[in-house]
Amino acid sequence: MAATLKAASAVTVLLGAALALSGAAVLHGMAPSRPVDTGAIPPALSSTAPSVGGGVLPVRLGIPALHIDAAIHPVGVDADGALRVPAHPDQLGWWSGGARPGSAAGRVVIVGHVDTAAQGPGAFFRLAHVEVGDKVRVQLADGQSRTYRIVARRHYRKDRLPAQVFAQTGPPCLVLITCTGPFDRATRHYRDNLVVYALPT
Repeated sequence: MAATLKAASAVTVLLGAALALSGAAVLHGMAPSRPVDTGAIPPALSSTAPSVGGGVLPVRLGIPALHIDAAIHPVGVDADGALRVPAHPDQLGWWSGGARPGSAAGRVVIVGHVDTAAQGPGAFFRLAHVEVGDKVRVQLADGQSRTYRIVARRHYRKDRLPAQVFAQTGPPCLVLITCTGPFDRATRHYRDNLVVYALPT
């Protein structure tokens, strides 16, 4: 079953003010403890205006320092404002309503499971351990790749995830999202989202 990135209020294809990564039937409660916030978040102007465009579809993401290497598949937003995450926990989802790597503006948003009940750790299980300065390599559909450098790590309550995480104006930026924080075994939800920001090198 796919987890979803859900808005607490109605959203357009371009986000709402509060989004939450959930997946009541699949999360396992294994995620690392809440990470410490670090680094400076790149500026962005939150807007419903489209990004400048351009760029190439991402197909794979690697973070060598964390031994993360996972395929990326496009994901869309449901009518209820849910951004899907791939059903397989070892895969990542690129928000197809956002920027692509190489775009002149906007956030390239990639989401993934931290873990699942049936299959254990997900593609982003180690993401909480990323450090400022770590490199992210994104392979593209045209055979080329782009490299990013981690500049910030933040955790947010799911009902307080800022809209600027998904902004499609401002400098290009890669945003990685998964679950973190306390796990409620009654609801089978993590309370928080982990958001990692990276800039092109």
